[in-house]
Amino acid sequence: MSFNIAKRTILSSIIAASSVSTLALAQQEEGFTVTPSIGYYNMDDDRDIKDDKAYSLGLGYQFNNPWAVEFVYLNADTEQSSSGSNVDVDQYRLDGLYHLPTIRSANLTPYLAAGVGTTDFGNSSNHNNVQLNAGGGLKYAVNDTVSLRADFRLVDDVEDHQVDNITSLGVQMTFGRSSAKSTSDDSGYTPVEATTYTQIEPEPEPVSATEPQQAIEPDVANTKAAPMPVEDAMQDEPVMVAPVVAQNEEPELTEQAPEVAALPPVKLNVLFGNNKTDVEQKYYPEIEKLAMYLKEHPQSTVLIEGHTDDSGAASYNQTVSEKRAKAIADVLIRTFEVSEERVSAIGYGEDTPLFDNDTAEHRKANRRVVAIISSK
Repeated sequence: MSFNIAKRTILSSIIAASSVSTLALAQQEEGFTVTPSIGYYNMDDDRDIKDDKAYSLGLGYQFNNPWAVEFVYLNADTEQSSSGSNVDVDQYRLDGLYHLPTIRSANLTPYLAAGVGTTDFGNSSNHNNVQLNAGGGLKYAVNDTVSLRADFRLVDDVEDHQVDNITSLGVQMTFGRSSAKSTSDDSGYTPVEATTYTQIEPEPEPVSATEPQQAIEPDVANTKAAPMPVEDAMQDEPVMVAPVVAQNEEPELTEQAPEVAALPPVKLNVLFGNNKTDVEQKYYPEIEKLAMYLKEHPQSTVLIEGHTDDSGAASYNQTVSEKRAKAIADVLIRTFEVSEERVSAIGYGEDTPLFDNDTAEHRKANRRVVAIISSK
């Protein structure tokens, strides 16, 4: 049976997907996955079958957690070592993948994999036996939907006790994920009345007539508002977004104390449902206040930061923190029309706690989303 057309299709898909521009590096998104790959099938010596190139196609689903499932079809056209007769290898596998924490500095996500399947070796005597496979690999995220993927598997024939290995390189494409606009439900939303943020100018302290006035420098330690305790990350979670003004210029040394304007903290309570990352419409008025401030101060930008405690898998915490921060950023951009260039989102997972995760109260404080406003 010839698979030349299928092979050409797989190779064309890999070349086309690899040419996608690396505009934004991002972690894998939830959705259906398609993974064409090419590789090398190394046969057990007892099979009397030559090693050869292999072509595979994986169809799967990436869940909103570290797990993914995948059905894989692999084909290799090889021959017997002794007789030289053709051997058409057809392998079918059902695999489970578990993703480890992403290495953000290199944008790599390692994963472990295992599965069960069967392989038809054509006219060979050892075919259609039950096989177990185990291994792992690395994914490099090109953008939100495309990742380069390297994979290695050991394949054990349960009945004949023969062990093969497969090395492959492919491109994983994710489809069916929620679009940025659908991250939150904004249909039928009625804007609230305009609300402005007032900046408080503190009164200068009295200065002794015999002592020279010292220039006041901004207190960096007080630029961030204290976080509001939140509920467990796996339950409905109230999140505080505390805008913070970052002072980008050092004050000039003058004889009189300059006035330091600081934006008062604004508490934005957003409840995320169990394992949910979308923002419900009833919380839009709070987010709109932040949008109004940004529009009134066109030189300002905002960074939405997501944080969790260390409960559960680190890779899952990382994903949740990223998606919840991005959900709030999307409401600012899509619904309240704040320029996309002025809004960014990042997730830190459990990496940057405010306190040690040694008590329930400390864990609550560590689960937070913070908005940092900077003025140019």
